[in-house]
Amino acid sequence: MIEGSHVAVLPHVAADRLMLRSCDDCSALSAPGSAHCSDCGGTSLSRVPSCGVGSIVSSTVVTSRPRRGPAAVEVPCTIAIVELDDGPWTYAWIEGRPPARSDARVRVRFAHEEPGERYPYFVCAA
Repeated sequence: MIEGSHVAVLPHVAADRLMLRSCDDCSALSAPGSAHCSDCGGTSLSRVPSCGVGSIVSSTVVTSRPRRGPAAVEVPCTIAIVELDDGPWTYAWIEGRPPARSDARVRVRFAHEEPGERYPYFVCAA
């Protein structure tokens, strides 16, 4: 997900579960990286698990160079806005190229690049 810099254990990921923010004042759910409630503006937020399934609202393909290795080949990457079935919208990396329709269904998965690291991304749901 694109929620700031990647660190070894992202705060919105717990044991391969995508975590949303729940307002302690009004119970509204907000995106994983939110600092305040999207409904009431409250700043007292707890983390709650997401169902991890949603629909693509919008996506685009960008090119990037791999971070590791000597190859300087540009690699296509799909980034998207995903509307989670839980309600909030979030920015996300999409594995592969999503179907042409904008409401393609996706499910969260986790990359385990190094021990202790978990990076969420979405794949097209069958």
